[in-house]
Amino acid sequence: MSESHSSSTAMDQLFLGRQPILDASGALIGYELLFRDSNNAVTPAVAAADVVCKAFAELDLANALSGNKAFLIADAAFLHHEAIETLSAEQVVFEVPAAQLRDAVLMERCLMLIERGYAFCLRDPAELDETALLFLRQSMFMKLNIKELPEETLTQFLNLPADFRPLAIAHHVDTVADHAHAKALGFQFFQGYYFAEPTIVEGKKLDPASQGLIRIINLIHADADSGEIEQAFKTETALTVKLLRLTNSVGVGLRVHISSVKQAINVIGRRHIQRWLQLLLYSNHGAGDAFERNPLMQLAALKGRFMESLAGYAQPRNKELAEQAFLVGMMSLMPAALGMPLEAILEQVDIAAPLRDALLTHEGDLGQLLSLTECFDNEDMAGTQTALGKMGPSVSLELMNRCLADSIAWVQALATQAE
Repeated sequence: MSESHSSSTAMDQLFLGRQPILDASGALIGYELLFRDSNNAVTPAVAAADVVCKAFAELDLANALSGNKAFLIADAAFLHHEAIETLSAEQVVFEVPAAQLRDAVLMERCLMLIERGYAFCLRDPAELDETALLFLRQSMFMKLNIKELPEETLTQFLNLPADFRPLAIAHHVDTVADHAHAKALGFQFFQGYYFAEPTIVEGKKLDPASQGLIRIINLIHADADSGEIEQAFKTETALTVKLLRLTNSVGVGLRVHISSVKQAINVIGRRHIQRWLQLLLYSNHGAGDAFERNPLMQLAALKGRFMESLAGYAQPRNKELAEQAFLVGMMSLMPAALGMPLEAILEQVDIAAPLRDALLTHEGDLGQLLSLTECFDNEDMAGTQTALGKMGPSVSLELMNRCLADSIAWVQALATQAE
C-alpha cells in the first residue's frame, strides 16, 4: 500500500482481521492483526504504518490485547515510517517477510529497532541462507507456513542450534490434523482456528455430563422454580463444582465468594447463570473448564459478546435482542465442542424460535447479525459489506472494529481473572 493511498484510508473503511496464536497448552499468546482497506478489490498484505498506528490509538488495541502480543506484517515502507515507534515495544512484533531482507538498508533499520527493544519475527523463509541466519540470530520468533514449505525445510529450521533458535510459530494451522502434525514436528506455537474445526461424528449422542447441563439450561429457559433448578444441580455434582469455579473466577465482578447454587442464582441472576452454563458446554473440549487455556470457550465468549454489542447498537431499545444475540453467538460454535450437527444439538436444547431460526437458517434480526459476524470473522470483505447493507445506518464497519476491540478486551479480562 502506498503512503499516499494509506493516508486517505479512513477508519470507516478499515477492515480489522485477526488470527489467534496459541501455545501448546492452548493459552493465547497473541494475535496476528491484519489492517485492510475494505474498498480495495485486491488488498495488500501489509497495511501502511500510519493506518496501523491510528487504528491502535482509536480502537485502544493496546489495552484490548492486555499482555498479549500483536503480530504485524511489516514491509520496508512500514518499517522505515517513524510513526511505528509510537507502538509499544513490549507488545508489538514486526513480521518481516524473508524476501524483504535482501535490502541492506532495511536490515540496518531492523537492527536499529531491535536495539530499541522491538521484537521481530522472520516470516516464511524459503531457505536457510546467510541472510536468514543473520536475521534469525536477532529475532524472537520465526513463522513458517506448514502448508507450503516442504517438511525437510521445516525440519531444518526447527533443528537450528538452541543457543540462537527463535521461537517457532506454525501458521496456516486450519485443522486438528494440521495441529497434530505441527506439534509432532516440534513447533512451540500455532496460528489458526484449528481448535474451532467441527469434527462431526455421525450418530454421536450427548455424553451424560452434557445431557445434565442441557437439562438445567432448559429449566432456566422455561423459568422453572429456583428449588427445581437447585434440585437438578444436586444430581450433577461435577457440574456444580464447574459452575462455582467458573463464576468465581471469570467476570462476575463480585467481591463475595459464591459457595452454592442458590447463592449464585440470587446474586448473579438467571441470565448470567445461563451464560456460564452455555460456556460450560465447551468444557469437554480442549482444557476442560479452565477458561484461560480453552481457546474454543474463549472464542465462543468473544463471538457472543461481539454479537451482543452489535445488537445493542442496531436496536438500542431492544434489550432482549442483545441477550439473545449473545446466546446465538456462543451456540453457533457448539458443533465444534460437541462433535454433533447443530440440528441434532438443537433437538435437545430448549431455545426460543428466533434463536433457532437464526442458528439454522440465518433468518430474522438475529440471523442477520450472525451472517454479518461470520462474514467478518472469515475476513470476507465483500460478504461483510453486503450484510452491513441490510443492517441500517447504525451499524458500520468502523463500529464493528470497535466492537471487536471491546470484545477482545472483555475476553482478555475474563482470562486474566481466571488465571
